[in-house]
Amino acid sequence: MANRCLCCHKPVETNERHHPRCLNRLFGTARRPEIPFGVADLPGIVTKAEGRMSISGVQAKVSIRLDKASGNIEPVVAGGTHILKPESDRFPEIPMNENLCMNMAEELGMRVPPHGLFAMSDGKLCYIIKRFDRADDGRKIPNETMFQIAGSTDKYIGSLEQVGKTIRAHATNVGLDMIDFFERALLCFLTGNGDMHLKNWALLGQGKDIALAPCYDLVSSRLYIEKEGDSALTINAKKNKLRRSDFEALAKNLRIDAKAAANIFDRLERAQDTLRGLIAQSELRADLRQELMSILGARYNRLYGKVER
Repeated sequence: MANRCLCCHKPVETNERHHPRCLNRLFGTARRPEIPFGVADLPGIVTKAEGRMSISGVQAKVSIRLDKASGNIEPVVAGGTHILKPESDRFPEIPMNENLCMNMAEELGMRVPPHGLFAMSDGKLCYIIKRFDRADDGRKIPNETMFQIAGSTDKYIGSLEQVGKTIRAHATNVGLDMIDFFERALLCFLTGNGDMHLKNWALLGQGKDIALAPCYDLVSSRLYIEKEGDSALTINAKKNKLRRSDFEALAKNLRIDAKAAANIFDRLERAQDTLRGLIAQSELRADLRQELMSILGARYNRLYGKVER
């Protein structure tokens, strides 16, 4: 069996685990970078950075950049171009989980930053994503989360309708962004992502060039939290026991044309085998792949009335 790229999960013809084109998209070079530190080194790295890197919450996050002279990944306090997320004792294989969910979004045509899996010095895989709020010249691109825009004090209080209203009030191309937003909401439901809170939706840009930020922090949280609700934010005044009628009500609230909404539902229905194929090809261990298949089947059943596979 051919190796699969640790970025896109598609076959590679050599013994390497990354396509040169995937490395180029992510780092601007076809040379695979080395990561000269492991998971156990991260607390010390954070201490040296005087706590200015985050290693708390569901996923640890470290700001990094590529030293092109040495070809090594280095943690940085300022000037980071990428984010590195390591393995977690609490949430097994979460880097593989996120890489898979982001690949699902990309396969469906959603805007996704370059990303991939890479081995750290201890052999454990971490997830690396290119920052979408940095231009190629290092310039910062204005980026505000819905949590910041709303002046919220709790990232779990709010609704997707309110997020949509904010997009409508600020986005340059409202029609496209509203459809993008709705498609992401459906994908999150189908993959068991119940943690898309206010900090996981953002607007990027300024002035007359503002858009919904690309996808980020997509994971199947249901893999780890068995009794988690369907959605972090309410949809049609509900966080749980969501059905197609709730998403149809959301589409109507977002002012998405009924025919366009129906087309989106149809397209996602046709994508089930594609999503299953991506799960099967992923780096997740067998039991997690099987559990995610079950989650996907149950959610498709709730949206489309199909029998679980």
